[in-house]
Amino acid sequence: MFGLGRKKEKGHTFDADTVVTRYEGSVSVGDYVPENLGRAGVNDLNNPYHLMVPHGLGKITYTIDDEIIEQYEGEFEGGLYHGSGKLIYRDKVVVGKFENGKFVG
Repeated sequence: MFGLGRKKEKGHTFDADTVVTRYEGSVSVGDYVPENLGRAGVNDLNNPYHLMVPHGLGKITYTIDDEIIEQYEGEFEGGLYHGSGKLIYRDKVVVGKFENGKFVG
């Protein structure tokens, strides 16, 4: 979720199955969600995935074996870091403005 399968470190991609993602904040949700709320039984899902997209203020943390590999707190737009925020990646801290997922100053 949130593109983690594409994150790379030292030439390799993190295995998305080993990463735990925690998110607190506002989201944009697709129109399919209300359809799932009216299900007849606990396993009757039209779409088994919750494809929520961070939008607005929030905090997202990615961990592997309880070690934080990345954490961002700030503004999101359409699932991307966008606006004022603070990004922590391993021992590096970047604070400032992000546009379309990239730090711009």
